[in-house]
Amino acid sequence: MRTSMSRTSTTRLFAVAATLVATCFGVWAASPARVSPSIGQGIEPFKLMVNAKELPTVEFADYTFVFH
Repeated sequence: MRTSMSRTSTTRLFAVAATLVATCFGVWAASPARVSPSIGQGIEPFKLMVNAKELPTVEFADYTFVFH
């Protein structure tokens, strides 16, 4: 009797969890897509690059063709 009760509880728990996951996925899929902000509200990468002043420089050492 203990085995059938445990099995029923496990089956019920699995069914509830599967229903919850399916419901959450359905709500997520049906939600409207997020729209990116318009140009006036967002970050403009070109302005950031043009207006960047006195940034630290990085030296790059290319060891591609160094053979030991």
